[in-house]
Amino acid sequence: MTNETIASQLAHRTIRAYKDQPLTDAEVETLMDVARHTATSSFLQSCTILHITDPQVRAAIAEASGQPYVGGTKGDLFIFVADLYRNSRIRAEQGVSSEALSSMNLFLTALEDALLAAQNVVVAAESMGLGTVYLGSILADPRPVVKALELPELTFPVVGLLVGHADQDPGQKPRMPLSVMSAKNTYPRVESYTQTLADYDHEVTECTTTCARARASSPSRTWSPPTSAWAARTSPPSWRSSTNKGSACADSPSLTRPGPPLALW
Repeated sequence: MTNETIASQLAHRTIRAYKDQPLTDAEVETLMDVARHTATSSFLQSCTILHITDPQVRAAIAEASGQPYVGGTKGDLFIFVADLYRNSRIRAEQGVSSEALSSMNLFLTALEDALLAAQNVVVAAESMGLGTVYLGSILADPRPVVKALELPELTFPVVGLLVGHADQDPGQKPRMPLSVMSAKNTYPRVESYTQTLADYDHEVTECTTTCARARASSPSRTWSPPTSAWAARTSPPSWRSSTNKGSACADSPSLTRPGPPLALW
């Protein structure tokens, strides 16, 4: 079973090279309207999206991410922000305490709102023939991102997204078998992931070998062995530490309020 939307989603590829051709105002407005109509928990609408057009702000985000293609003018950069500040202001203006907004539950709600909106934008952009790449790398050190965006308290930059006209034609990366990543009712347990994913690892090796030949850069590899090393390399410091010294971003203006959300960092 398929249709145009499903076909577009199944053809998803990550695009990291873009033409120096910015999105039109109409295209940006369409994408933001799609984001605005995304499902939202409890109708709180706890997401704010920043379209980065200031070269200095974009350069700061690129430096924080460590990825050169984030900077410059190729592709339009959006940052999806978990936003409880807006609701805190509304509550304050109505004389209602904002203490409840420091709960982990509401922080996760805002996080979900931001991620759902980002994925809706990706689906819409790809249906318009545009390329996209998620930028989780902005969290390598969110402090300069928070500073550059002048984020207030009770906000957090969840993910970045580049959208634009593709200047490359990469192949699709193979995905894990459905039998490993989906099941009915209970978690799908297997005796040996190494054996279960052997064919998949072989497919990934062939894919990365082909891509490496095309780029003459990255060596071929399987999927399963590198994942644990990647997690250790990319996890925020506090995820690798059990210290109680507080947030790794404690000096960031948007992260200075006490409460459970800070425990994530």
